[in-house]
Amino acid sequence: MTRIFCMKQYYIIEGTVRNNIGDILQGMAAAQFLREDAVAVDREQLYAISKHSPGFLLATGWFMHDYNLFPPPPNIIPFYISVHVANSDFLKYPHIREHFRKHGPVGCRDKKTLYLFLGWGIPAYYSGCLTITTKPSIPIRNDQAGACLIVDNVDHPVPESILENIESLLQKKLVKVSHNPTGTSLPYQEYVSTGIERMRSLLNVYCDASLVVTTKIHCALPCLGMGANVVLIHPNPKDPRLETVNQFMKVISYKQLSSIKTFSIPAIRNERLQKQQQFITELVEQAVRLCRNPIRNPVKLKYHLIKIRSKMLAFLIRFIVILLLRTGLATAQMKRVFRP
Repeated sequence: MTRIFCMKQYYIIEGTVRNNIGDILQGMAAAQFLREDAVAVDREQLYAISKHSPGFLLATGWFMHDYNLFPPPPNIIPFYISVHVANSDFLKYPHIREHFRKHGPVGCRDKKTLYLFLGWGIPAYYSGCLTITTKPSIPIRNDQAGACLIVDNVDHPVPESILENIESLLQKKLVKVSHNPTGTSLPYQEYVSTGIERMRSLLNVYCDASLVVTTKIHCALPCLGMGANVVLIHPNPKDPRLETVNQFMKVISYKQLSSIKTFSIPAIRNERLQKQQQFITELVEQAVRLCRNPIRNPVKLKYHLIKIRSKMLAFLIRFIVILLLRTGLATAQMKRVFRP
């Protein structure tokens, strides 16, 4: 297929609330599919892309803190993939819903986000997270000689009692690694370059470890993608955000860590992981070649089927939501989420 070169290529790295280097990683996962001259843009300032040249935006990640400067301007063609909506109020704005309809179907990182879009009648499908396509730049160690890491950050610190339990089970001292970003006071582009350098260093640290124990989704997912030994621990494994990891391996609860006698790495569902990696890689590569959403105007049968299914589900689920709202059968949560 002939590659179509857009005047500019853009990817997203959040730059306003700088408390999670996972935001850097999500941008890096997108950038690996783009040209070297692709430009990082602040997720919270997407409308400011109008100051740059027209082009293609590979739009991934967590949306968002401030809705006022969304969506991107008309001179930008966005492809939404691996999207997570943190606050359902984001889609209560009609112009935002219309933007996603215009550029959908939307690829969603998790099922909660998927059903939020479908409930508003916006065609969407489950894509998973782009960070599972992360590739190692050094050989994977995965032997007993490497360090055992515990990776968390200021948002999700591991309680001391849990650390002690893990060390007792492993019979080995844990090396603490912070998932916090660096250079948070720097101007945006300097913060981005500093963060990318830091994240690359962290990925090498994960590859060189015998085991990575983490509370962070965007530590676990790239480790899975690279083939590093990883265990995701969490106080609530049923948290919908963890589904993107749970589909590939079991998440271990803090409660389980207090009762188990031996610490073992959960089995990886490798066939499912490889299938998802292939799907999302091929989809993004095609989007970059075409400079548009390949599911919106599909040239492949499998994308045509995704388009049909996403439109049918959007119609059906929106119909059910409206019916429940009008008959008074909707739950309080449904009323809060879907009533404009």
